[in-house]
Amino acid sequence: MMMLSIELIFNLALLVALSVISGFIAQRWPQTSRRGLLLQGVLFGSAAIVGMLNPLVLGPGLIFDGRSVMISLCGLFYGPWAAGVAALLTIGARLEMGGTGAFTGVMTTITALVLGLLAHHRLTPNRRSSLAAGELYLFGLVVHLAVLLVMHLTFPPEIAATILKRVGLPIILLYPLATILVGKILVDQAALRASERNYRRLFEVHAAVKMLIDPDTGAIVKANHAAAAFYGWSREQLGEMNIKQINTLPPEQIEEEIKKARASSRVHFEFKHRRADGSIRDVAVFSSKTTMSGRELLHSIIIDITEQKEAEREQQKLRSQLLQARQMEAVGRLAGGVAHEFNNMMTVVLSRAQMAMDHARQNPQLEEDLSEIYKAAERSAGLTRQLLAFARKQLIIPQVLDLNTAVENIKQLLTNLLGEGLELQWHPEPKLWPLKLDPSQIEQLLLNLVENARDAMGETGSVRIATANTTLQPADCAERPWLVPGEYVLLTVGDNGRGMDRETQLKIFDPFFTTKEFGQGPGLGLATVYGIVKQNRGFIDLESEPDRGTTFTVYLPRHHEEEPVNERQSTDH
Repeated sequence: MMMLSIELIFNLALLVALSVISGFIAQRWPQTSRRGLLLQGVLFGSAAIVGMLNPLVLGPGLIFDGRSVMISLCGLFYGPWAAGVAALLTIGARLEMGGTGAFTGVMTTITALVLGLLAHHRLTPNRRSSLAAGELYLFGLVVHLAVLLVMHLTFPPEIAATILKRVGLPIILLYPLATILVGKILVDQAALRASERNYRRLFEVHAAVKMLIDPDTGAIVKANHAAAAFYGWSREQLGEMNIKQINTLPPEQIEEEIKKARASSRVHFEFKHRRADGSIRDVAVFSSKTTMSGRELLHSIIIDITEQKEAEREQQKLRSQLLQARQMEAVGRLAGGVAHEFNNMMTVVLSRAQMAMDHARQNPQLEEDLSEIYKAAERSAGLTRQLLAFARKQLIIPQVLDLNTAVENIKQLLTNLLGEGLELQWHPEPKLWPLKLDPSQIEQLLLNLVENARDAMGETGSVRIATANTTLQPADCAERPWLVPGEYVLLTVGDNGRGMDRETQLKIFDPFFTTKEFGQGPGLGLATVYGIVKQNRGFIDLESEPDRGTTFTVYLPRHHEEEPVNERQSTDH
C-alpha cells in the first residue's frame, strides 16, 4: 500500500505538470489546429511513458502506473488525433519493455483510449469544459473498473486474483481521485480558454467599432475588424498607430480627455475622427478602464454619429428659418399697417403740395420750397410702396407673361444700373412655362436683386441672370421643407462679389437691415423682393460664402390656363 501511495503521488505530480504544459500548448495552438492536437498527443504519451519508467512493480514483467488516467483524459478532452498519438507512443513503449504483462498493458491502454473517446464523442465542447467533480469521478471509476476487468480477463486466474487483491481496492479508491484532480485542472483551463475566446470574439467580430488604448501613451493596442472597416486602415496598421493620429483635437487636449476616462469621471465623449481617406467623421466614444494581463487599458467603443449631427444641424437651421419666417411675418404685419396709414397721409401731402405749387407760380422761392416738399413726399411714398410690397399688401394686376420677355424688356435698364466695369450676363432657357404676376413686380424684383449684386462688387465683376423650368419632387423638398412640390419657373441672379457670412444671411431679408454705410439706402430692397416672391406664392433660396459671391434663386409657380383670373388683387399670403 505504501509503494502504491508513493507511485500515486509521483503520478499525480506528473499529471499536474502535464496539465500545466497542456494548457500552454492549448493557449498557443488551439484544438482546431492539427499541430496542437499532435503536440497534446505527444505530451500525454510522453508523460505516460515517464510514469511507466517509475511503476509499481507487482512481479517480473508486471507493472502498474498512471497511464490509464493520462490516456483516458487525453481522449476525453482532446479527441482521437491526440489520444491516438498518445496511445501509440504508450503501447510502443510498453511492448518495448516486454514481460508477461505486456499484452495486458496494451489492452488496458486501448480500454482507456476507447472509453475516453466515447466520452469525448458524447459530450459537446461546452459540456466538456464544464464537467463537475462528481462527473469526473464517475468517469475515472468507470475507466478503472474496466481496466481491472481487462486485467482479470487477460491474466491467468491465480495471477489475476493476486493482483486484484493487492491493488484492486487502492485503484478503485485513489485513481478516480487522480482523475478528478487532473480533470478539474484541464476543465478550468478549457473554461478559461473558452472565456478568452468568447471575449476575443466579442471584441474582434462585434459590429461596433472597438479599440484598446494605452492611457499612458495613447497608443492603440488592439482594434477590431469593425474599426479597420470604419477607419480604412488594417488592424495591423491601427495597432501601430496612436489615437492622436485619429482624433482631430490638439494632443494636449486629447491627453486631458484620456485622464478623464482613466479617472472614470467621464465615460462618454464626442470627437471628430480622421479616417484613412482623409475624411472627418463625428463620433461618440464610450470609454472605460479594463485590465489585461495586469496592464491597465482603456476599452473604447466608437459610434459614428455624423448623420445624427448633420440632422441636428439641419434641424437647428430649420428652427432658425422658422423663427426668421415668424419674425418676418410679424414685422410685415407691423410694416404693412404703418405703411398703409403713412401712404394715406403722403397722398394728402402730395395732393396739397401740388395744389400749393399751382397757386405759387408768381413766387419762385415759394414754388421751389414747395417743389422740395413734393419730392420728399414722393420719396416717402416710394418707401411706403416698398413696405407694402414686403408686407404683401401691394395692389397688383396679375397678367400671364413670359419671364424671358419681361427680362429682355428691362435688360438695358439693368445694364445702365450696373454701370461701367460691371458685366451683365443673360442666360435664358427657351420655351419657359408661363407665369401670372404683375409685370411691375418683375421689374421691382430684378432691379432690387441686380442693385444688391452691384453693391456687393467693386469696380469690376459680373452679374449672371438665368431662367429655367424645374419640377420639384417630394424628395427634393425633404431637406428644404419650406419648398412645396410642383412646377416652377426659376429666376437666378448671381454675382462674384464679396459674399455674406451665415449671420448676415439670416437677416438679409429683414426690412431696414443693410450692410451699407448710413445714408446709403434704407435697407428695403431685398425685403421688397421677399414680399413680392411670397405674394406670388413663390420661394427664394440664397447661397453665399464670404469672398465667393452670392446667388439668389427665385421659384415662381407655373401658370396653368385653367386657373381663375383676378384682375386686381391685394393678397396677404
